[in-house]
Amino acid sequence: MAKQQVKCARTLIKFAEQSTSYTSGGGASTTWETIKVRVGTNTDGTPIMTDCFYCEWLGSYGAVAIQQQADNVIRPARVRMPFVRRIYDALVNGDVRIYLYGRTDAASVFVLASAADNYLNENKMLEFNVKQYVAR
Repeated sequence: MAKQQVKCARTLIKFAEQSTSYTSGGGASTTWETIKVRVGTNTDGTPIMTDCFYCEWLGSYGAVAIQQQADNVIRPARVRMPFVRRIYDALVNGDVRIYLYGRTDAASVFVLASAADNYLNENKMLEFNVKQYVAR
């Protein structure tokens, strides 16, 4: 059986989680904070962090896209990326936004359209479907 793998991880994406804070006299405010993970350490031992991830972004087309649009799924895509535990946990447990190319404009914000899959539980590849976020 051929193993699935991320073939062309060329598309930059960022992930953000909702954060709510309360200020006395000002009330609650909600922001979206990008998820950062450690990718190494400097020579002085301080961690090197990133919020940039590269994935294989496969847009839908043809009959599949037509059916998804009929179901109100706007700009669907399948995403494959190397496994990152912090990202997987956020996708499974919370409300996450995905920023295509790292941009936060309305045309570049996506949300999950399916559950995230740790392919074969091997901690090597994440796969999930997204759709464009539409504010209501």
